[in-house]
Amino acid sequence: MKTGIVGLPSSGKTMLFKALVGMGVQISYDKPNIGNAKVFDPNILELSNFFKPQKTTYAEITFVDIPGVPKGIENAKRRNEIFSHIRQVDALIEVVDAFSGEDVETKIVDFDSDLIIMDLDVVEKRLERLNKEKFDPKKEMEKKFLEKCLNEINAEKPIRVLELSREEKSLISPFGFFSIKPVLYLLNVKDSEIDRGKTLRNQLSEKFKFNKNLFLSLPVELETELSDLSEVEMSEFLKSYGLERPALPEVIEATMKILNYQTFYTVGEDEVRAWIVEKGTNARSAAGTIHSDIERGFIAAEVISIDDFKSLNFSFKDAKAKGLLRIEGENYVLREHEIVHFRFNV
Repeated sequence: MKTGIVGLPSSGKTMLFKALVGMGVQISYDKPNIGNAKVFDPNILELSNFFKPQKTTYAEITFVDIPGVPKGIENAKRRNEIFSHIRQVDALIEVVDAFSGEDVETKIVDFDSDLIIMDLDVVEKRLERLNKEKFDPKKEMEKKFLEKCLNEINAEKPIRVLELSREEKSLISPFGFFSIKPVLYLLNVKDSEIDRGKTLRNQLSEKFKFNKNLFLSLPVELETELSDLSEVEMSEFLKSYGLERPALPEVIEATMKILNYQTFYTVGEDEVRAWIVEKGTNARSAAGTIHSDIERGFIAAEVISIDDFKSLNFSFKDAKAKGLLRIEGENYVLREHEIVHFRFNV
């Protein structure tokens, strides 16, 4: 799954992308830029310090820096090109500049309106076609759902406000709707207005209480400077601004949240690794994240929570003795931050 970073030109989105994936990345200003960002996880550090593996691997999120969306009818062709890139990602970070003096709320509404209008065209055309076709139970279900989408769109709300059933999610998938994508609105503030940014974030969070919406504020330029510093330099730099830690980990945590992601771990002398799965993933499917052969030959999963494992000084022997290392079947739903060992036979 990919998260697109979008926004108006000069909003700070490419600067954010570079801070997330690394300042050395080559940047194109005409085409999307793709890079991975490590998910900082103190559990991985602790596990690695104990097992001292040959390799330590953090989970990663893929970000796509999408060119700025220009305003105006004269830019219609370019806008369509950019929206075709937006269609291909699974979630969005909309970077909104909160430093130019323009109304931030208006920028958010305008961007959402663009997404909604694109979806309106798709919904209306499909409903028109369905109304001409003979009755069919499956198509009737699709029609009712699209009418539900149309009600939200006509109320100037994105489709993501809807609580979708599994069947509806299956129905909606082929349409590639824009306004169904979860969104993290990132307010880019001046480094001298960090407190103002937090207040603005809280106000907007309250106003736009939509499903799959999150708001963050941070000074993107300051974060870019921080990403190039050593730990000692960073500590001093943060102290000078009255901050406890960089905000970039917060961006990654929020991205995990809108994507409905969680992590699990595999450990050993060869490698300690964090893996990402969607919440609600069962053991067999999680095994497939590692390798399709493990999913195909799945027998069982040995599972323990990271907190239980730490409380036993990282001892599998003690975990077994106390019954904290559990044997789970293929339908077991993984919980956040569990250590898993898959038994399989191919």
